[in-house]
Amino acid sequence: MTVRVTRPGTKASRGATVADWDNVTTRDVGGCWVGNPSTSADQAREGRDANVRATLYAPPGADVMAGDRVTYAGVDYAIDGEPLPCPSPLGGIDHIECPLVDWT
Repeated sequence: MTVRVTRPGTKASRGATVADWDNVTTRDVGGCWVGNPSTSADQAREGRDANVRATLYAPPGADVMAGDRVTYAGVDYAIDGEPLPCPSPLGGIDHIECPLVDWT
C-alpha cells in the first residue's frame, strides 16, 4: 500500500530552529504496510480520553523521519520516535519500522 508522508519545513524562532507546518513537502511512499493498531485511555489529560497507535512498516531506503506526518486510510498520524531499520536474516535491511500516534 501507499501512504502519504508530509514533512514540515523549518524556520527560526527565538534563536532556535523549529518545524514550519506552513511550508511542507509531501510525497507518496509505496510498498508500505500499517499494522498493530491499538488505543489507550489517558484520563489524566484533560480534553483527550484516548490515543491511537500503530506501526508503519516501510521499505528499505524510505525517506521517513521522526516528526513526519503519515496519512493512511484518511487518518493522519505522526511518527513518534526514530524510525528503526530492521535487518534481514539474509543481510541488509528488510524494512523500516516507524511508531505512529494519531495526529489529532
